[in-house]
Amino acid sequence: MTVKLWLVRHGRTAWNAEGRIQGQADLPLDEFGWQQAQHVADRLKNAAVAAIYSSPLQRARQTAETIGAALNLPITFDDRLKEYDFGVLSGLTWTDVVAQHPELAQRWADDMWSVPIEGSEGRAVFHSRIAAVMKAIAAAHDQQQVVVVAHGGTFAAYLTALLNLDVNRRHPFHFGNASLSVIEIDKRLIGIDVLNDTCHLNGGKEHER
Repeated sequence: MTVKLWLVRHGRTAWNAEGRIQGQADLPLDEFGWQQAQHVADRLKNAAVAAIYSSPLQRARQTAETIGAALNLPITFDDRLKEYDFGVLSGLTWTDVVAQHPELAQRWADDMWSVPIEGSEGRAVFHSRIAAVMKAIAAAHDQQQVVVVAHGGTFAAYLTALLNLDVNRRHPFHFGNASLSVIEIDKRLIGIDVLNDTCHLNGGKEHER
């Protein structure tokens, strides 16, 4: 099996701009986020993409539909691509978390995954669903290129699984709004060709082929 995955984090939302924890809260793109979505669509418009998959949350959906319009492709939405559910922390800034949940904030700083959060999804469930959906997408598109539009946490969980990293430790990945990462997988090798690239937001057009 050989597949090329174009991983696109959604454009900015109002909560992104305010530094709020979104999780599965369903916010749309803000005006700047729409601009970012168009920039990443412009970057991908000449890529030989066979399919587009997306989280159904509005911010991802709107980003994916902008890309789909540029590539003249439909979008397949999959609930398993949603962001991690942060439960009671959804909508809070870090200042809010420190003020409202000081003990949790201290423990989070030491080891975020060891902290139980009321109403949250749980690390094991999250990593399991992300690994499953990404494996299914890759298996369905042998010898093809696929765009996946989702969330920073989604892609961090995927790379953690793909590289066989310890899920109990803080991951080293960051994905900016409307960033592009490119992963190539075959039977023997895993290639991370591009990681958290945002050059297209400043007019760059690398890696279009």
